[in-house]
Order: sequence, then structure tokens, then C-alpha cells
Amino acid sequence: MDELLQEFISETQETLEALAGEVIAWEADPTDRHRLDAIFRFFHTVKGSCGFLSLPRFERLSHAAEDVLAEIRAGNRMPDPMTVSAVLSVMDRIGELAEAVALGTALPNENDDFLINALVEPSAVVDGGPACPIVAGVDPVQPVTARSTPGQAAPRTIRLPLSLIDQLMNGVSDMVLARNELSRKLRDRSADPELDSTFERLSTCVADMRDIISKTRMQRVDRLFAAIPRMVRDLGRDLGKRIDLSVEGGDVEMDREMVEMVVDPLTHIVRNSIDHGIETPEKRRAVGKPEAGQLRLIARQSGNQIVIEVSDDGAGIDTGRLVDKAIGNGRLTPEAAARMSEQDMLDLIFQAGLTTAEKVTAVSGRGVGMDVVRANVERIGGVIALDNHPGQGLCITLRVPLTLTIIPGLIVKAGGLHFAIPRAAVVEILHDNNETMAIHPVGGALIATIRGVRHSMIDLEDVLSLEKPAQIGPRVVMVVRSANGVPFAMGVSAVENHEELVIRPASPLVMASGVYAGMTLPDNGKPMLLLDAGGLANAARLPNIIDDQAARQEEARVDAQASVEMIAALRFEEMSGERRLLKLSLIERVEDLRADMFGRSGGQAFVRLGDRLLPVANGLHQFDHEAVTALRVRDGEREACYPVATVLDIIQMPVVPDMVAMSGLLSGVAVIDGEHLEVINPFALFAALPVEPLVDRSNGRCLLADADDGWMREILAPLLRQAGHEVVIGLPVEGSVGADDIILCGSASAAQAADLVGCPVVELRASPRAAGPKDGSIYRYDQDALMAAIAGARTKHAGGSRA
Repeated sequence: MDELLQEFISETQETLEALAGEVIAWEADPTDRHRLDAIFRFFHTVKGSCGFLSLPRFERLSHAAEDVLAEIRAGNRMPDPMTVSAVLSVMDRIGELAEAVALGTALPNENDDFLINALVEPSAVVDGGPACPIVAGVDPVQPVTARSTPGQAAPRTIRLPLSLIDQLMNGVSDMVLARNELSRKLRDRSADPELDSTFERLSTCVADMRDIISKTRMQRVDRLFAAIPRMVRDLGRDLGKRIDLSVEGGDVEMDREMVEMVVDPLTHIVRNSIDHGIETPEKRRAVGKPEAGQLRLIARQSGNQIVIEVSDDGAGIDTGRLVDKAIGNGRLTPEAAARMSEQDMLDLIFQAGLTTAEKVTAVSGRGVGMDVVRANVERIGGVIALDNHPGQGLCITLRVPLTLTIIPGLIVKAGGLHFAIPRAAVVEILHDNNETMAIHPVGGALIATIRGVRHSMIDLEDVLSLEKPAQIGPRVVMVVRSANGVPFAMGVSAVENHEELVIRPASPLVMASGVYAGMTLPDNGKPMLLLDAGGLANAARLPNIIDDQAARQEEARVDAQASVEMIAALRFEEMSGERRLLKLSLIERVEDLRADMFGRSGGQAFVRLGDRLLPVANGLHQFDHEAVTALRVRDGEREACYPVATVLDIIQMPVVPDMVAMSGLLSGVAVIDGEHLEVINPFALFAALPVEPLVDRSNGRCLLADADDGWMREILAPLLRQAGHEVVIGLPVEGSVGADDIILCGSASAAQAADLVGCPVVELRASPRAAGPKDGSIYRYDQDALMAAIAGARTKHAGGSRA
């Protein structure tokens, strides 16, 4: 009988935890028949079990609640807020009685008839223990909870002492360490196929046992969130506030013991958000906010940590009031307050006895809370962070580790020390001499381009303030996925091994740095720190694309005048592969030019456009392809050409780049749609152009011998100029012909042109057919042959001159 009683009490307590949220969700949606049936089954089960267990008080309470719910199921009664409060009060009383029976203490001497009457008469005042009184005229809280699958059979379970699970976990951890040590010793010996096969079977069995035993301690975060909807509902009614609750990530699993340790800090944070953060409907209307405040709870896994975020859209923390109270309490001097940063002032909330509450209430205001919350979180190896937006809300982030787990990891070496990193966080591993990768410094930062994809890059030694030793051979570059989903490249000295790592919490001082997720014991028995990819990205101040976009959207919504000023820019790709931006208003046109129109003279690259020579801004003049895409840029007076590989599109970029770095041709880096784009500095671009107009003689001139020939003046000369050649009508006086000049003439002028020694001659004829096999003239309307003859004559003459 004692075993049956303990089983009944345990099942009742567990069901009550999960059922409180279901009751709140049912109140928000009275038509949800599945939740109503689940609540009815609970009371029906309690009534049926307590009859032979001799628990009359349980039976009376559950029978009264069952009758009321039966009327609601039959459609004879509506589940108004007062009825729901009465049902919750009965559940609270059953929970109190179950706890008293479990502890073997006397049952609380409470008036159960008062609760039963409140069920029968909904207008009665409900005061059944923890349940809060109803505030008239306040709409119910509408939480978002997971729907349970109706009709799903409950799994068969067995109850074990938690200490036994701890012993099993410690045992399997030692087995993993022993397996790793055996693996290392086998690698040092000669290969034995039979022994290796036996070891692989043993390793598989250990891994399977590890996974199964690890799951015995894991529990869904749903249990941590189970009591939140009820607490939000009751507290919101007590304070006269409307609150929309959103819960995400309930399927994330964490250690059962860790769940129990986080319950109290999370409860206090949620109560503070409702009491201090979210305003009353009247105040929210006055500042243009919806009457219902938004409260969000999000849980996610980041490496070997569980991240829990509690955010609201309330008033945030008034740091000025915090400082004034700290000065008034004698904890802070005005001089010290003047030197404090915004973050330092925000950290004052963690001082004991300091509060922003205007008055002491039953909920909070005594200055006892956030200091205890941080102490409890740090005691279990976690950290707490505040993201404050005065007038807009507050986000409190808890990062707590899993107390003990085993994960696959990589051992890396940096600064002469060894570190571990979860293998799941590593996307790719390369060496810095890999042909598919290029590393470029941009504005004081590093950008790694891997197969055309650009990543922000850091060196682990720089982030951890370690000395980077001289190294023989290439360094290793790891593409790492951070918590926000934006990968980045990380350089280390070497990746030495991959192992199954036993993870334990590190000390609060180590975890406070934000770059570590715990401590690990490899097979050599020497402790190592486990790196946190998201913490490294934050420490290196890498752009967080997700957060940046969200911040800009919120900024534009709150204050359009204070939003980031954007301008139109052309996104293009350089010949060397970099993607860059140039202010669109500086670009006069985009055109395709022939490669033979570019040249170099006097150390300055130029391009022929008609009868003009334009300077080339980036100095390029030799290309592997015939056509070149070029940007025609102008500052109002001067004009230049900027050849590029391809033009991509026109986008909006911030006037001030996200990363400002006034160096050389670049003014910084802008992050557009998750891509890091270098921004061209127009000041530096035009300052580097030559002041004097360009005059080029390096490619010679085309001398038209028949000055009186109308065809040469009106047809041939414009064609040659369009092709980028300098044209002179008529033969110059003897001695003024350049070594690279070419004479074009008809048959009548061929003899006179031949007298100009050292100058190549291209003879043109009017007939399409040659006069004979020895006729070297070109048909004057054969454009391709004409251009080829000019280029060939010049090349042949240049080669003969060099010879």
C-alpha cells in the first residue's frame, strides 16, 4: 500500500506541473476540446485512485472539479475566468496535500468547502492558497504553449534515485576516458587488424552506453517552462496588466539537475519583467504601445550550453535612477558615477539592496533578487547578461552549461596551448596555403575568401591575447558556425586530434570571459578549456548579421529620423575577385570596351575613347579577354575609367560603413545581406588621378599618306580613331616620323611612302581582288584584315627594331 501511495503522489505532482499551462491555454481557447478532456481525465484519475488509498480530501476536491468540468463538456456552462481560477485553486490545494503526504507531515488545515463552493458559485471570491484574486475587467493572458497529442499512450516508466543516475554517468565518463587512453596507446604500436577490430566493437558499445545513460539525465525544457503561464496569468491579473506570453524551444533538452537549479532564477526574472518592465495598459497607450505587453521566453542550445532569453517590450531599466539610488545609499560617489560607462551603470542592478521600484509591493521592490539570481547562475557555471533598451524593453540572457555530458570534439593548438571545440561547430578545415582560399587584410581586419565565399576571419591567439609563435609550415583555418548561424574563419596553429570529450562546468571566473563553454578532460588527463564559437565571435566583435538587421528594423520603426542614412551604390566584382561598392552618383555610365583600347604611358594606365585618353583609376591596362566592362566615373570636372570583372547590381548601403577604415583606396567595409563588401573611397580615387591631360605616343600614329583622298579623310580616319588610334592626315616632313608610326596609303602613294626609311607601310587597294600572288595590299573595306595588318606591321617592326 505504501508503494502504491508513493506512486500516486509522484504521478499527481508531475501531472500538476504540466497541467497548469494547459489550463491557462484552455482558458484562452475554450473551444479546445483536447485540453478540456486532458484536465477532466486528471481529476477523474485522482478521484478513482484516492478511493482505495483512503484519501477523502483528495476525493472531495477532485469530485467537485470533475462535476464542473463535466458540465462544461456538456455545454451547460462556460469556462469564464472565475471558473478557471477556481479550478486552478483546487489544483493548488491537491498539490499541497500531495506534498504533505509525500513528506509525511500533517495535512494543511484549510477550508476545502470554500474552494468547492467557489466552483459551484463562480462569483465567489477565490482565495485558495497560491491563486491570486481576480481583477475585474482584465483580459486573460494568452500564452503560446505546445499542444499535446490526444490519445497518445503514456510510455512505461520506472523511478530511480537521482544519485544512482549520477553514479552511472560518472562510471561511463571514466569508461570514455579509459577508451581514449587505450586508443592512443594502440596508435603508438604496430597495427594488429584483429585487435583493432575488437577495439572498434568495444568503442561502439561504450558510445551506445554513453548515449543511453546520458539521456536518462536529460529532460526537456518544457518542465522548466511549465509553471510560467500560470504565474504570468495570476501575476498579470494581480497587477492589472495584459500580457501576451510566447514560449519557444521547449523541445531543447538539458540536465535534470540543471533544470531544477534554473527554476528559481528564471521565476524571479519573469516576475521582475511583469512587475518592473511591462507597463500598465494606460501607460502603454500613452506612449503609443499596444495595451498588451509582449513577454518572450526562448531556449536554444549553443555548443555545450543552454541559452535562455527572457525579453519584454516594457520600459527597460532606467540607469539614471539606478545611479541616483546608488549615490543616495552611499554605495557610489558622484565622481565615480561620472566615470561609469552605460554597461557599468547597468551592472548596478546586481548589487544587493538596490532596486528601480518606486514602491515596495508583494511582488518585488526590496532590492533582494537580481544579486541572488546572478549568484545562483554563476554557482552552476553560468553567466547572465542584460541587453537594455530604455523605453523599448529588456532582454536577459542566461547561459548555463550541461552539468556533465560527453560530446565529440576537436583538439586545437594556439599560442602553445591546447583547447577543445565541439566538432558540431566546425564546418570545414583548411590550410592557409590552400589554392581555394585567399586571405586579405581589409581595414585592419582579415577577410578569408573560400571558393568565392567571404568570411570574417580571426586568429585564436589574438582573441585570447596569446603570443603567436613562429611556425614552420602552414597554419590551419577552420570555418566555424557561431550561435547566430553566421560562420566565420578562425586561424589556429594546428588541429591535433578528435576525441569524445567529457565536459564539466568551468569556474564562474573563467565562464565570465564569455569565450568558453566549459572544461574538458582528454585522454591524457590534463584539463582543457572548451571554446564557445558564439563567444569568440562576440569577443572579436565580428558583425552579427541577424542582430544587425533586427536592430535596423527596430530603429526604423521607433524613430525614422534616427535611422541609418542609406545611399544607392553599385556592387561590382574586381578583376582580382573582391566584391566592392562605389557610390552610384559618381558613376556616369557602364560600358564594354575592347582590351586593345587600354595602354600605359609614363607609368600611368589609360584608355582611348575617341580622340581622348582617360586615366584608369585602378591602374589596370592588360587583360586576358577581348572585352572589358568599365565604369566611367566623374567628380564634376575630371573623368576616369575603372575596369571591373563584372557589375552585379545596385543596392542601398549606409553612408558610414559598418567598419570604418580610411586606408588606401578603401573607406571601410559594409555588411549587406550577410556579405562583407569593401567600400571605395571616392576622395582617394580621384586624388590619385593625374592632374595634367594624358598624351600617349607609345603605340605610334596612323599616318594617312593621301591627304586629298576623301575616302581616307571621311571614312578611314574616323574608323581608326574609333579603334583607339591617333590619326594624322598627310605625311609629315622628313625626320618627324616616329619609330612606331604606320603609314596607310593607296597604290599611287606607295612609292613616296617607301622613301620614309624605318616606317612600316600598309598599302590599301580599291578592288576586292589582289593584282597577283605577290600583291601585299589590303582591300580597304576588309576591316578585320586592315586592323590585323596594322597590328602585325607594328609588332613586326618593333621586333625588328629590338633585333
